[in-house]
Amino acid sequence: MTDAVKGVTAQPVKYEDGQYRRSRLDRLKARALKTSKEARNVFQEEKAKEYKANIPGLTDKQANACAKNTTKNERAAAVVDDRMVYIDKAEMEAAEKAMPDREHVYLDPDKKFDAKVRRIIADNPEDFYVNGKFSSDQYKRRLGQYTGFDNKANLDEVKTAASDYGVGKRTIRRAMKRAGYEREADLTWLYKSLAALGVLGAGAGVGAIVGADFTSNVYGIHNNGSNELLDTIHTSNAVGVGALRGLLASVIPAIALAAVVKDNGGKDIFNGNTAEEIVAKGEKNIETRISGEKNQKIMKSILKMENISDEDKAFILQLAYGELTGKKVNDRELMAAYEIAKFCNEHPEINPKDYDKLPGTTPGDDDDDDDDTVVVTPVPTPVPTPGDDDDDDDNDGGNVNVTPALCELSIGKNEGVKVHDYYVRAGVKGKDKQGNEIIQGDNPYNIVMGKYKRADGKAMSHADIMALRNEIFGKNKGLKQGNIQLPDTKTVNGVDYVYKDGKVDLGTVAKVKLNYFKPIKYQGDSYKVQDCSNNVLVDGLSSQQKAEEEAQKIAKENPNKYIFLKP
Repeated sequence: MTDAVKGVTAQPVKYEDGQYRRSRLDRLKARALKTSKEARNVFQEEKAKEYKANIPGLTDKQANACAKNTTKNERAAAVVDDRMVYIDKAEMEAAEKAMPDREHVYLDPDKKFDAKVRRIIADNPEDFYVNGKFSSDQYKRRLGQYTGFDNKANLDEVKTAASDYGVGKRTIRRAMKRAGYEREADLTWLYKSLAALGVLGAGAGVGAIVGADFTSNVYGIHNNGSNELLDTIHTSNAVGVGALRGLLASVIPAIALAAVVKDNGGKDIFNGNTAEEIVAKGEKNIETRISGEKNQKIMKSILKMENISDEDKAFILQLAYGELTGKKVNDRELMAAYEIAKFCNEHPEINPKDYDKLPGTTPGDDDDDDDDTVVVTPVPTPVPTPGDDDDDDDNDGGNVNVTPALCELSIGKNEGVKVHDYYVRAGVKGKDKQGNEIIQGDNPYNIVMGKYKRADGKAMSHADIMALRNEIFGKNKGLKQGNIQLPDTKTVNGVDYVYKDGKVDLGTVAKVKLNYFKPIKYQGDSYKVQDCSNNVLVDGLSSQQKAEEEAQKIAKENPNKYIFLKP
């Protein structure tokens, strides 16, 4: 670990602008991760070996996945570390001369969203000022308390920050971008459809509830499992319990199903548990509280670190997923927690609550415990790619006075959704217990009950079935006869569900007009072209070859900006 911080006590650490770091790596090595694919590959290979040796039971595949997440975290941290933000133009111009190796960004009051960010700063000086003066370091650190140490603003984190400051989510995304943090795909294009249409009376639908007085919530459901309440409709009808039992007498909303997006913040691997709950219960039944075998092994390793108290372990988890946001944590944030915990365990003289106040390391004094003979040539910081956010108000070139390096394009793969075909039955004649002729057919509730189970092995409750039904089909939907596709896995409210080959019972169908479910077409594998900051330039390509051709085309058309080395 770094000799530079071994003598630091548990007292609060002061820092000046330009000294605060998200990363514990040597700055030159961290910068190499931004633009050099070779440097990232070497770093990832070394980390995979380290994790395989130090985390009990980790497979080679799991070690590589952990190393990949840490590499992403460090690469994102390097961007933040080199970013300097200003509200005073003269101060920025002076800093450009004093620190030419940094990236200098001015919050321009003449730009719409910059002006909104400046208003947040002006209204909340306690969050962004140090000793009565705006601090770039404090600005980055404050926003980092929302993103956590994956250094990426996910949907739930953006939403929380927007709520805290009373502004729109686009303004927060702008603030995050200026600080250098990655941002999850814009929320506005996650919605595929939203319907709040319906009619009153018996013809509205069949069998979803008993009675006729209820409140209906309309949700937008995102690809990462989170949802947002969009509208609430309440209606009352005193009729409906007797002969109309089971019929809907209210406005029937359709669930807003999210479009499949390629960039998401990752699901909540803590299954709704808080950091305190995870630590307090230790390894007992950890399989039901943390999703994924790999993540369980990482958490067990953190729990076994002897030089950190349980209270500090819980704080480290909060630090990793963002102290100012909720309790959701993704796998990148868990790897960040492991790195922070390992650092603090090896440096018991440092209070974990001071970890995010420590200055960064200096060149040649990193945490490798080797002779530091490796020399990495510093790479100029690239200018931000125009058009990589949702502001649409300027070209976002910023005021960056750094010679741009060629940005290496890469090919990414979007894994398709595994599905199972199901044939919906309808118009099946039968008889009830009294011998009366009835018409039967499949309904969403029975399909979910017969074809899904909880991944944790617990029995599915009525609430589970309803939640999963609403996620897949939407509320109060009927089914037409024919083929549909059922996803292999789904996560709803932090619970994982998996497909099973079970029997589906038919239900009785009334002769009323139904609000039919429109079968979803799940996307197969596709490919994308990304720049060196992981911004997606082209998406939805059908093959790797087409993606490579597109990358070559982009590099050829922008020879002073991009380079593409065929993998």
